[in-house]
Amino acid sequence: MKNIITFALQNNATHNIANMKKALRIAGFIIIGLAVGYGVGLAIGHFLGGEASGEQIDKMKLVQALLIAFAALLVGAFANIILHEAGHLVGGLLTGYRFLSFRIFNLTLQKEDDGWHWKKFGIAGTAGQCLMSPPHTTEVPYFWYNVGGVAVNLIIAIVSSAFLSVFDLSVYSFSLCAMLLATSVWFLLMNGIPMTPGGVPNDGKNILTLWRHPEQRHHFHNVLAVAAEQSLGKRCAEMPEEWFESAPVTKESTVMEISARNLHYVRLMDEMRFGEAREMAEELMSIDESLPQLFQMEVASDLLLLELATLNRIEVVDDLWNKKFGIEKMALQTYIQKYRKYFPMKCAVLFAYELLNNQSPDAAQKYYDEVKAKLNNYTQPGEARTALAIIEKLKGSADCNDLE
Repeated sequence: MKNIITFALQNNATHNIANMKKALRIAGFIIIGLAVGYGVGLAIGHFLGGEASGEQIDKMKLVQALLIAFAALLVGAFANIILHEAGHLVGGLLTGYRFLSFRIFNLTLQKEDDGWHWKKFGIAGTAGQCLMSPPHTTEVPYFWYNVGGVAVNLIIAIVSSAFLSVFDLSVYSFSLCAMLLATSVWFLLMNGIPMTPGGVPNDGKNILTLWRHPEQRHHFHNVLAVAAEQSLGKRCAEMPEEWFESAPVTKESTVMEISARNLHYVRLMDEMRFGEAREMAEELMSIDESLPQLFQMEVASDLLLLELATLNRIEVVDDLWNKKFGIEKMALQTYIQKYRKYFPMKCAVLFAYELLNNQSPDAAQKYYDEVKAKLNNYTQPGEARTALAIIEKLKGSADCNDLE
């Protein structure tokens, strides 16, 4: 009976979160719309002195007011993104984390052994990211690292509200404060209330999961630790084996448990244990909609390579290649091509597809050359080394069924 109740509660939680996401998106747009309208209205009032109306309105001043409000909205959003990630940085540094990279949109500042480098990287559904190496301690510090960004957005909202309430501001200052307030509230909602937009768990979701499941905090550590080592050039097969421990997943598994299982089969791939990795990837795909959207696309991409490298069933390969995901119904082949510039493993998938499915060594070769040429430009050179090793394994095999 207890298991049945637990299962029911978890299903209800899933539906509630899904409904909450829709409601918050609508509420967020309403908040920003009202703030923009309010800001524009007051800006117009400032310019027109509250005297003009109807045909007396100076059209140029109206356009100028609209442009100021729009520019303030862009500045407010950009400032909140940067300061949000800076909040994660401060929260991490205060609890023993080590800085690795700081990303805004697809521009990344990364610290490596030979100094600082600017690189490009992007993840669907995210506007920024602060990657840090976690301390290797028994107690995994997770709260301040995750809450730091939300805390900064809250501070911005409070300060902006105070300025709007207390000071007699110029139209420029008023517009900026109003948009800072609107965008900080938006970021506060989208990052503070637990959800997984686009398949990426937000800060609130991470905090809630790790608070409820302290036994899963080591998964959080392992995900960050592996990403940190890959950014420094290490392959998964060269990292401590205990970082890749996992258990089979079900539809009730948390994102942390799913992430751990994902890491496990990625290490098996790096060890060229393609058959075992394929079975684990198939297990992940079997939980269907319980697998977050981004995970669906990532696992399907890896599963395509693993299928090609082992059983190479034509109907399975074709189904994966054309499978569509998400609200935009993006085909897997489109997703792989779109993100291959950031993720070298996507080039390994395309290499396998051209070599083993299309029987075209020349078409496959360009993806191998691409990874080699960009080896030092990837934010995760360790993943690039793995991709090259897998490609070379495939190239050197006369009978790919032997790879299993």
